[in-house]
Amino acid sequence: MTQAIRAIARFEITRSLRQPFSWVVLALAQGFMAVLFLLMTVQFLGLNAQLQAQGVSRAIMIPYFRVAALLVVVVTPMLTMGVLSGDRRDGKLDFLFSAPVSSFDIVAGKLLAVLSSAGALWFLASLIPLTLLWGAPIDLGIYFTNLLGLALFLLLHCCIGIAASAITRQPVLAGFAALIVSLSLWFADWANRLDPASSSLGTVSTLGRLRGFTIGFINSADIAYFIIVAVLFFTFAVWSVESERQWA
Repeated sequence: MTQAIRAIARFEITRSLRQPFSWVVLALAQGFMAVLFLLMTVQFLGLNAQLQAQGVSRAIMIPYFRVAALLVVVVTPMLTMGVLSGDRRDGKLDFLFSAPVSSFDIVAGKLLAVLSSAGALWFLASLIPLTLLWGAPIDLGIYFTNLLGLALFLLLHCCIGIAASAITRQPVLAGFAALIVSLSLWFADWANRLDPASSSLGTVSTLGRLRGFTIGFINSADIAYFIIVAVLFFTFAVWSVESERQWA
């Protein structure tokens, strides 16, 4: 990691901590997950014999992480929408172009800053299921595979958000574009179920790739998918910024 990347990431993290919007988004997301977990626990402790027969890991923890993944789809566009588009709109991106930093350094530094905010959400969300240990045993293998899958899922969607923010000067438009791409990849699995002949849709579905992690199964192909697609979106963001820099 170059000094330029560290400097840009540190500046972006500091700026993010000073803005109430990031705090509000993270607080609402964490509050939602806490309420959801509480409702799942209450339902499990009720007279639902079918849920109790499944055990707490399958009845509470697996559905919890599935909803957490869907929340990532909604929250990451909010965290990334102004990273590059806001700087472009305010003229700050031109200032970075005049500095002795590469387009790769700019995008990588901003991505690290976004990952720090998203990582806070991942960390806090990962603590909630551990409270089950106070009253019942959980499958730690399933727990850790869910954490790995959610981390890869989060990385991919942060890169999608960075790529969307790199092609426009309107943060709202960038957030909307990132949300559309994320939902398209998510619902590709549903389209594959409706039309099994369209097997290609299933291979690009983030929901389908995440399914193995949720049940405790680690597939190297799924890990490679998340990393490769994240790198592709990141490369696109670097290319977009570099193209604008050449024409500036």
